[in-house]
Amino acid sequence: MKRALIISGGGSKGAFAVGVIKDLETTYRLSFDTVIGTSTGALIAPLAALKRLDVLEALYTSVTTEDLLEAQDLGASIWNGNSLNTANGLGSRVRQIYTDDFYNQLLASTAKVYLTTTCLQSQELVVYTTDPAPAAGTYYRVEKIKSAEQFRRAVMASASQPVFMPPVRINIDLPGAINPGFQYVDGGTREYVGVGIALEAGAQELFTILLSPRQNAPDPTTYKGLLAILLQTVSVFITDVADNDLFAPRQYIHFINYINQVKTAMKADGIPDAALERYFNSTNPDYQNLIHRSPVKLHIIQPDTALEGGPGGLVFKPDKMQQMIQLGQIALQNYVAHLKPGETDWA
Repeated sequence: MKRALIISGGGSKGAFAVGVIKDLETTYRLSFDTVIGTSTGALIAPLAALKRLDVLEALYTSVTTEDLLEAQDLGASIWNGNSLNTANGLGSRVRQIYTDDFYNQLLASTAKVYLTTTCLQSQELVVYTTDPAPAAGTYYRVEKIKSAEQFRRAVMASASQPVFMPPVRINIDLPGAINPGFQYVDGGTREYVGVGIALEAGAQELFTILLSPRQNAPDPTTYKGLLAILLQTVSVFITDVADNDLFAPRQYIHFINYINQVKTAMKADGIPDAALERYFNSTNPDYQNLIHRSPVKLHIIQPDTALEGGPGGLVFKPDKMQQMIQLGQIALQNYVAHLKPGETDWA
């Protein structure tokens, strides 16, 4: 069974995903054919693909906001800059972790990594991947990564929240690149969680880690100041995008699973395979992909209530992130405990 690991955006809240991944790989010994990361998920995905759990945990428990982001003068940033913060600290860590050797090991591994970005100029969702033969995206453009430096830039671009962090020119030094000056930012601007990408990559079992809460309690805070209002607006935006991103894939999965249930029932009633093929035959390739696909399992692990880290997860506190790792482990344990017999073959 082809498995996918999908990690949403959320800044420092990515520590929750680290906790989930830690138990998926150490307790349940799961490996993934496809790993899809958005924003902070793009920082996590390559390390998860190569099972570098020690490096992953250290990254999300040993850094502070000041280690990653450097605030710039607000007035100057609004009128002349391209972000409220620089991200030199984050950039140096990306270069330290994702070396050329790491990139070559990633290419040699069986797991294919997909990193989501948003192009400011074309407004497209652009997915950069290590997959040598990726499927063409139906609602996004796929770019095969051609060098270690392009890989690092794609990670940075996916993690760069617009306004708060500077956009990245992913293809600026790539020989023969079209539009090398185009700027890329957080993939979560268009796709908070890449479930649709995993489905188009052919995944049959999807482990989706959402960093947004299952329940949003009303916040009595009165927001004052441009920055506070902007940050809370980002939080509202993330919740909305998360709901929208999951709606269509869930319907797609429900339809596929329903068709498979109908076929099983028809066979049990004695309808021969030749008749089934005739009933479910279609010359439309879109229908072929639906009616001849194996059942799909979708697992969603997310916190019950809002994680710390502030709107957008731009506050990095080691003690809080350590707690979020533990919350991720607990959330996975609770999810597994509520599974019905036969719902998985891994727990």
